[in-house]
Amino acid sequence: MSKLVLNLAKPGEQAPKLQLNLSKGEAFTAKLSWDGETDLDLHAIVCVNAGDGAKAQSLEDILSTYNVRRKIGGQEVGVLDKQADGSFQVHGGALRHSPDALDGALDGVDEWIRVDPSKLPSVSSGVLEIPLVAMIHTQAAAKRFGQVQNAEIAIVNASGAELMRASLSNQFGDFIGVQMGSIMIEAGGKANFVAVGVGFNGDFNSVLGHFS
Repeated sequence: MSKLVLNLAKPGEQAPKLQLNLSKGEAFTAKLSWDGETDLDLHAIVCVNAGDGAKAQSLEDILSTYNVRRKIGGQEVGVLDKQADGSFQVHGGALRHSPDALDGALDGVDEWIRVDPSKLPSVSSGVLEIPLVAMIHTQAAAKRFGQVQNAEIAIVNASGAELMRASLSNQFGDFIGVQMGSIMIEAGGKANFVAVGVGFNGDFNSVLGHFS
């Protein structure tokens, strides 16, 4: 037997107006800026952390200019397609990368990565972890951040609030790469940014070795 339900409005009362939840959910943007001709890059890796460290499952989890589809020596490498504007993405746009900047010639932000956790599939166990990494391009790896003018990274949330800002030129001057932090996404969809701030001097494949 179905439950009885009454209309609780009285004569003369207006029906309640329709309302929408205007919250778009949490999202994050990593912004990298610098000056000069050195090529810096932003990278992000979609990983599953089941308690034994964050691990990527496939090449489709790696948002990196090194993973963009291209030909080198007649051989096709990379799995990500460039969009018409030069940007590229993984997981249906859950993570999107700006067009690759080969130098710091732009005013303001030179490269960015936007992360929309709501577009990522949930995992059966553990949490999703997305490490965010800034590096000097491998062809200029003889340099360190201290030799790059005004290299700076910032992480902001969906409302524009700054969660972290660091001067790569000063705070990480002895390194060619730094993991600024990770975006952690719990099974229920709650997401937050956790700062790490670890510098290193290996190439990006050494980073992948840690997360795969």
